[in-house]
Amino acid sequence: MLTHDDIWAAIDRLAASSGYSPSGLAKKAGLDPTSFNKSKRKSPDGKPRWPSTESLSKILAATDSTMSDLMALVEGDGNTPCKSPAASALSLNREDIARKAAKILLDTKSVLFRPEEPFTLKSGRASPVYIDCRRLISFVDERNFLMDAGAHILREEIGPDKMDVIAGGETAGIPYGAFIAERLQKPMIYVRKEPKGYGRMAQIEGHLPEGKKKLNAVLVEDLQTDGGSKKIFIDAMRAAGLTVKHAFVVFHYGIFEASAQNMKEMGITLHALTTWWDVLEVAREGKYFNAKTLKSVESFLKAPDRWSAP
Repeated sequence: MLTHDDIWAAIDRLAASSGYSPSGLAKKAGLDPTSFNKSKRKSPDGKPRWPSTESLSKILAATDSTMSDLMALVEGDGNTPCKSPAASALSLNREDIARKAAKILLDTKSVLFRPEEPFTLKSGRASPVYIDCRRLISFVDERNFLMDAGAHILREEIGPDKMDVIAGGETAGIPYGAFIAERLQKPMIYVRKEPKGYGRMAQIEGHLPEGKKKLNAVLVEDLQTDGGSKKIFIDAMRAAGLTVKHAFVVFHYGIFEASAQNMKEMGITLHALTTWWDVLEVAREGKYFNAKTLKSVESFLKAPDRWSAP
């Protein structure tokens, strides 16, 4: 028998599996943001209040789910998606994909907030935040969603006929390049930071089909800060005769002006799943960190150079 607690638990799990809080799901469905607040689940005299059939219909439509999906969550643990990662990714717009990707980064602890003991980045810059996209490859369901979403974005924003080969950048971009190439059913290569120094002295590994047509390649990496490191890969690919106009990353810092300038100078359009701003928004809404930590991180994102200064 379906109980009052069962149905509300299923709604909470549906929200979580789609990357929302209950209030966020209500808002996404066009309902009053407070519709699913716990304070509204019982009347003032303590009697249980049930969600209306109209509310259920709207949240199912908003998450591209069915009543069967919702019922499957009645006895779930809140971590099992109500539908396949591919279906979930295809049903979301860019903003929702960014939020879901940000939540995945937080839940898998692939992003860390530590303003009281800042990280030192490769550039020497002090940072209260750190991202480790390499960690993501170990989480199967989460990885599937991210890669399904990435392939979907590339199909929509570039077009399958304008992608002949997918190139992974050494080293973190190689697994993501492979995942994306598999979903797009395209040949894959990977690009070294420099020729390997022996054998064929190759900087590009894999096979490039021969023919009169100049192949269009998409560079895939795990993340982008200011984009300067992309030049090594792009120059090598263009020297090999490839046309390179697009790059894809799981995560874009989105806080450095040099990023847009570097992409413009290289003639590259960048496609990314999510940014620090998305992570901060989801972290604040989900109360992943205390107010002091969130405020410090926000100050860094608004002025990273000033935050990092001695």
